This record gives sequence, C-alpha cells and structure tokens, in this order.
Amino acid sequence: MPNPLNRRRFLEHALKASAALAATLALPRLNLADAQGAVKSATLPSSMELAVNLELAQASGFRYNRPYVAVYIEDAKGNPVRTLSLWAETSRHARYISELRRWFSESSALVATVSSPTRNPGKYTLVWDGKTDQKVQAPQGDYFVCVEVAREHGPYGLVREKVTLGTSALKKTLDSSVNPDLSSVSVDYRKKA
Repeated sequence: MPNPLNRRRFLEHALKASAALAATLALPRLNLADAQGAVKSATLPSSMELAVNLELAQASGFRYNRPYVAVYIEDAKGNPVRTLSLWAETSRHARYISELRRWFSESSALVATVSSPTRNPGKYTLVWDGKTDQKVQAPQGDYFVCVEVAREHGPYGLVREKVTLGTSALKKTLDSSVNPDLSSVSVDYRKKA
C-alpha cells in the first residue's frame, strides 16, 4: 500500500517541483547571459604587450632629489589593474611615497612587492603583459595609462590618458608637460617580440 500523502510529503513534493520549475525557467537566461558575457569579457591577447616609454629629465638646480615614479594601469572606471613599477626610496624616506597621491591611495599595500630604487635621468621602458596584479589576463577595452611623478622638495604631476586595447596595434604620445621631471611619455601596444 502506498504511503498516504501527509503534510510533510506534500511539502517535499511541492519544493522539488518548484525547484525544478525555477531551474527550467532560469536555464535559458543563464545561457543568454553566458553568451553575452563571452562577448564582453574577451581577454587581451597573450601575444600582445603594452610598452610604456618614459624619459626622466636632466636634473637642474642645487638641491636635487631623484623623483619617485609610479607607472600603473587603471580600468575605465579608474580602478587599479596593474602596477608596472614603483621607483622610490623605501628605507630612509618612506614617508614621501604618499606624495604619489593617486597610486598610494589605491595600491599602498604593494609597496614592498613592486618598489625598486629611484632612477637617474634617462629613457626607460616598462612593459605590461596584459595581466592584472592577481596574474589574471585582463579583458579587452578602455584603460588609463598612468605615470605619476613626485619629488621631495619638488613638483608633482600625473600623466593619465585613456587607451583602447584589443587586437590592433597602437602608438600614442601622452602629454608629459604636467611635470618638469618628465621629458616624454608614450605607449606602444604591439606584438611581443
């Protein structure tokens, strides 16, 4: 003789039926969302890289301290994506790192892992492989290339310009007139050598 339908069995059957119905109704939406997400979240090609070229100006004046420089990438909303380099003295004058205002407010926890000594005047190239600070390939789209420069007893400046990265190569000269410690800044989105 089959078990009689009591309140408990009735609720179990009703829950199973409603869960099955909800899964059936949600399935087409999930597939559609996945298909749209795949289009939006195409990652940067691993065969491409972004080279940030910068030139620190020749020193002038009696009392000159080499500038602190942070080179980093932000997404279209201004969130940090990857710190390419931080040139700062961290042993004796760590207090001046906070002068790199924008970078420091978002990424100060990275000081110990990304910092290296300040640099003399000259030309430098930093390369972004398209990965985030968490080592995940970033999506294609708009990014801001940021070069922030501050000097003890000297000027502050932030070069921040938008670039669109995808599958096509790109070359762009950025406005470096914001700080006399920078002679030039340019980017080159190219195939890896």
